[in-house]
Amino acid sequence: MHIPEDVLQAVKDAANIRQVVSEYVPLKKRGRNWVGLCPFHPDKDPSFSVNEDKQIFYCFGCGEGGNAIKFLMKMQGLSFVEAVKALAGRYGITIPERPVSAARKKKLALDEELIRINEEAADFFHANLLDLRTAQPARDYLADRGMTQELIERFRLGWAMEGWDSLLNHLQKKNIPAALAEKAGLALARRGGKGHYDRFRGRIMFPIRDWEGRTVAFGGRILPGRDSHEQPKYINSPETPVYNKRRVLYGLYQNKSVIRKAGFGIVVEGYMDLLALVQAGVGNVAATLGTALTEQHVNFLKRVCNDWVVVFDGDAAGQKAAVRALPLFYGRGLNVKVFSLPPDDDPDTFIRREGKDAWEKEIQNLPSGLDFVIDRGIALYGTDPEGKYRTVEDALSLIADIEDSVKKSLLASRIAQKTGVREDSLWERITRHRPGRARRNKNSDGNQQESPAEAAHDAPNINSADAKLLGFLLAHPAFMEEFADCGMELWLENAHMQSLWNAMLNLYRQTSRIDMASLSEALENLPSLRALAMRLSAAFPPGENPRELCTCLKSYCESRKKKALRLQVLEELKAEGGTQGAENLLKKFQHLL
Repeated sequence: MHIPEDVLQAVKDAANIRQVVSEYVPLKKRGRNWVGLCPFHPDKDPSFSVNEDKQIFYCFGCGEGGNAIKFLMKMQGLSFVEAVKALAGRYGITIPERPVSAARKKKLALDEELIRINEEAADFFHANLLDLRTAQPARDYLADRGMTQELIERFRLGWAMEGWDSLLNHLQKKNIPAALAEKAGLALARRGGKGHYDRFRGRIMFPIRDWEGRTVAFGGRILPGRDSHEQPKYINSPETPVYNKRRVLYGLYQNKSVIRKAGFGIVVEGYMDLLALVQAGVGNVAATLGTALTEQHVNFLKRVCNDWVVVFDGDAAGQKAAVRALPLFYGRGLNVKVFSLPPDDDPDTFIRREGKDAWEKEIQNLPSGLDFVIDRGIALYGTDPEGKYRTVEDALSLIADIEDSVKKSLLASRIAQKTGVREDSLWERITRHRPGRARRNKNSDGNQQESPAEAAHDAPNINSADAKLLGFLLAHPAFMEEFADCGMELWLENAHMQSLWNAMLNLYRQTSRIDMASLSEALENLPSLRALAMRLSAAFPPGENPRELCTCLKSYCESRKKKALRLQVLEELKAEGGTQGAENLLKKFQHLL
């Protein structure tokens, strides 16, 4: 959905950041700002700050920041468009609808119909499990596994009867043709194309909900003792127009509020693992659906919170799955730990045998994903040079896509510490990890992104006067026009400061205005620059006479600019030697004195 720029700006202007945030975070007035405990990371001392003048929030603990739209996106797991629509509705702003093509209307209508069929099937299966006498073995099995009635109803567990067309007959009574049931993944065409039969028969049913809570697919488990090489233990819906298993996690919809409240989430591999944990009181969990964890999965996890635990079987296959999944978390800026279970165990068996207290004790003492990979590498490859090299390669693959230069630097130091490899050698390897890539690249939206290693060796060494200058302009953007041509690009020595000034200048020239909310949004993919901007702005005192300070800073800029130009002319004089051009350069130099 396209939102016109003027409508988007109207939403930003209308939304009051303090009002939006205070619905989720208790705030107290402190100076110019409002402060509270950060909702995005475990926070004991208030590090979360809201500035009404600039309409931004920022956490000095975890670095999250932005405007009211960004806050809603993070807090409720909304997309950008969803958050804008929510705020627009709140403030009575109408978002015009774009014309929809005929093909798009047809697809939307089909999707809606398939969702309706899946919801009807879920109700049918659930009623079967609750009411049918023939479903008693299924009820007994779930009871033996510790599943309560409350859990069964919360996750709408069901029972598919053993007959060939029980569901199809039910859907036919609702005027739903078999062809549509087939398109929804609930029916199969008979050989020869004459008629259809139910895909799921004689199975406990697990409705699968997408991010919005719509039933898009099903998983089915056959009862113990009935599975064979012809009857697999689990079967899942095929991919359909409304279901892509690479984009859906079981239980995430039901559990996302619990995950946010806990401050971290747990990823397991199956339906019964998730249900057993929820039944035991561990509700901050989501499960993959018979597929490896994907980038799309992790994108949805990031909507909920930043801290995750991945639980894998303790065998070799489980450890390999962990190593494959971890770079996805690190690349998306998430914190991840690994729970590697004992051999022959899974979350279901562990929690039912050991109990919730033992589970939570294990969770509190887990290694980070990076430590897990290094420890595994040492155990698997050995400590000789070849083995150590393979361990370092596995570890570097985890941090290769990290955008935050500070976090990347800290993790590289950890690799050096645990492997005994010199840190400068690691950085040389990191900078050559992806040959041919530019230091800055563009993401899929065409916006600039910070290269992972970009600021690794360029720790800020900022001149205090330069910091005061940019802090002043961030606090008093009305003076931006007076500094737009002051030549800062000639004399700002620190690369971070120069990049921040360029971002400020570009934003001002594009929009004829500059505010911290818009700047934070523009620097979304440059986290170290966004953090620098927030800190300079927050550290700058309000001052009683900004015009007087502006005059002083302009004089400072003029002197720095002349000095930079003099140095430039001197370099040109050296190059010219005694030529006619040198005389002109000398006059230019004297003018700059």
